[in-house]
Amino acid sequence: MAKLNTNSNAYTIIYASVMVIIVAFLLAFVASSLKETQDKNVALDTKKQVLASLNIRDCEDIEGKYAEVLGSQDQNAEILNAKVEGQDKLVIKVKGAGLWGPIWGWISVDKDGETVYGTFFNHEGETAGLGARITEQWFQDSFKGKKIFNNGNVALGVFKAGKAPNDVTPDNYVDAVTGATLTSNGVNDMIKQCLAEKKDNIESFKNK
Repeated sequence: MAKLNTNSNAYTIIYASVMVIIVAFLLAFVASSLKETQDKNVALDTKKQVLASLNIRDCEDIEGKYAEVLGSQDQNAEILNAKVEGQDKLVIKVKGAGLWGPIWGWISVDKDGETVYGTFFNHEGETAGLGARITEQWFQDSFKGKKIFNNGNVALGVFKAGKAPNDVTPDNYVDAVTGATLTSNGVNDMIKQCLAEKKDNIESFKNK
């Protein structure tokens, strides 16, 4: 029987190919085994974000609180109906583009269909200390009580101090994140586009 030449190119190629197949199989097996847990964690985190847009943060029992406030509604829905302390709220999912990747979040609306009750924003890869500050509570809280519409049009937005359009009042906007103009513009565009698309939903909620 011929001795196996472990120094040959053929041996190296075959050995490397076998190892790649084995590693790929193991990775696929691990990923498949963990998928259910990962999906549950993603769903839980999404519910946590929705609750944050309703000013419910640092909640230990996320599943229980979500069920209490939003029932069995799918957390990935574009529109959610909530009841917080006996008051009806409409939660609208918003999606857009930041400087380095997608940005998204939820905006909750009071029963008057005009006033922001709360917000939550997140991102995929904005610059730490700059654009990533849209995830900080101080920025999200600055939307509380702001008015969504002006003369029937979506006026809610994000602008640099003193740079808001003349037809936008201080009740309609929050100050942009310092040093993060492009991300702030992305949030502004996201809000205006998504709320304009859901204007009929807001009107129906108001009149229900």
